Amino acid sequence: MAKKASTQDAQVILQLYDLRREAVMRVARKFMVSEFWPQNYDEFKAVMLGYGTEQNAYARQCLTYWDMAAAMVLQGCVSEELFFATSGELYFLYAKFGKFFDQVRKDFLNPEFCLGLEELANHPAGKKRVKTLQARLAARQAAAAAVAKAGK
Repeated sequence: MAKKASTQDAQVILQLYDLRREAVMRVARKFMVSEFWPQNYDEFKAVMLGYGTEQNAYARQCLTYWDMAAAMVLQGCVSEELFFATSGELYFLYAKFGKFFDQVRKDFLNPEFCLGLEELANHPAGKKRVKTLQARLAARQAAAAAVAKAGK
């Protein structure tokens, strides 16, 4: 049975939310959610290997933040059900970038890259949410491609 949420769980969720509001984190999250749309692994890899660039810092900050939050859930520090009910961004990022994680782990010789994020996103409720988000992302990409084609 899943861990019942406690007031301590709620406090951690509120602290995680508060950290998401930090100025640089907001910019990093905006980049990852709204601005960064790699069309293939090479484009994703270019940002991940772009050490010293703002985009690299934003990607690492955002992905490691959600990996840290996932670890708290996976280690039993926070109720998974409460986290799921209050945190959609982790699942969105996995739907958007998860397809690149295995290759990143190989190329960067880092077998632990975003493992917690991936594991939590692949729990039953997470899998369902990710599948829905992937369908929305595919529809968005198709619409963008149609607009680009019409503009040519």
